[in-house]
Amino acid sequence: MSDESMTAEAQLRRPQALGAAGVANAILAVMAIGTVVWLGLLLATMLRQPFEATDDLIWLAKLRSDSFLDLPLSPAWMVQSAFYRPVAEFLLKCLYALFGLNPTPYRYVQFAVFLLLMGLSLQVVRRLGLRVESVLLITVFAIGSPFISGSVVWISELPHVLVLVCFAAALLVVLSDRTVTAKLALCGLAYAIALLSKENGIVLIAFSIYFLRAAPFRAAIVFGGITLAYFAMRAVVLGPAMGTAGVDESVGYFFQMLSNEERRRLFSGYAVYKLYAYNVLAQLGALAFRITQWGIIFDRPHYQTIVETLSTALIVGGFFVFRNRPRPHTMVLVIVTVVVIGAPFLSYSYARDRHLALPAFAYAFLLAVAVNELASLLRSRTQATALIACVWIAWSLQAGLMLRQINWSSADVIERLYRANEKPLNPNLPPDVWATARAHALSLAPPSRQ
Repeated sequence: MSDESMTAEAQLRRPQALGAAGVANAILAVMAIGTVVWLGLLLATMLRQPFEATDDLIWLAKLRSDSFLDLPLSPAWMVQSAFYRPVAEFLLKCLYALFGLNPTPYRYVQFAVFLLLMGLSLQVVRRLGLRVESVLLITVFAIGSPFISGSVVWISELPHVLVLVCFAAALLVVLSDRTVTAKLALCGLAYAIALLSKENGIVLIAFSIYFLRAAPFRAAIVFGGITLAYFAMRAVVLGPAMGTAGVDESVGYFFQMLSNEERRRLFSGYAVYKLYAYNVLAQLGALAFRITQWGIIFDRPHYQTIVETLSTALIVGGFFVFRNRPRPHTMVLVIVTVVVIGAPFLSYSYARDRHLALPAFAYAFLLAVAVNELASLLRSRTQATALIACVWIAWSLQAGLMLRQINWSSADVIERLYRANEKPLNPNLPPDVWATARAHALSLAPPSRQ
């Protein structure tokens, strides 16, 4: 082939390449604008939420009388609870000192923490060498997943979102260029903050896997020492039982039709471990296929069942074509996988949707990596971007359905609980706290219902 013909062919391909790049950029722009719209709708939805009628109000009422010095040796949520969350209480105490019983500024703080989480996710995506579209997919996934958005919109679940922030920050640390010593110190700090924010932060002990080769002894000291110190403090504050669940809590919502006597008779002795095994499988079924909710098996498929099952299929397919990546990348994916699978084993023996935020967020990273692996098999950037966009659209529809469900639930709470009860539902709640929360809740109702 002559030089002239090669030059002519190159000139012919250049406009085609520019046109393909333009299409890919247009798709990316639509995804970016759409994600910003979903973020705006999420904030608008959060601003329409009243205080949760039990957890939020009881916790804030307790913090009203607690001093900052009381928090390290105080059970979380209420005086005789089975939880120990001093970092969470410190954060909520600061917010209460600033905002009192006005829920609106709390919502902006929650939204800011969510944006921080997405910002950390963007940095993790870049460090993993994934396409920038991946963070847009992770964002709409986080909005559409009831496991994550259920925590994001609930004030008393803000500590759970802090666990997600610690998880994302630790991922960024192990992908950084810092020394092993610095990485170990920062990951240990993230683990401690997560563990003292909510019990499921213990799952972040999975980051010790990263140090098994470079610093196994030091990692054992750091992660083991933090864990032992946590349980020691928990025993001091909560007593020898350390807040472990009994059979009444273990059966959860799946067996709510049984009396306490029937529960104890059916699940006495070793039988309760069979129930625990079922609840773990139910949580994994919810994460991978959405065939269960709070341990209850769905009688018919929902849209989320379809999108979650297809997403799991993409993850499996993506890892079948997984290319050789640098060792830190591979170790990160191992840690993320351990969090997805291991969190249900260390979660509540039953789990509401919002209890699964951490494994669901780790699942989002697996989905992003898998879709990128599949996209790398396609011929052009346009096709690769289009593939990610298709998954983004599927989860965008789920985000719309989820926000609609949250709005419906908040309206139901306003009418069924706040409007119908002038006095507190819980005897432990001060009447003035309920009156303030009720007045704000009724102000959120449509004009025709006020």
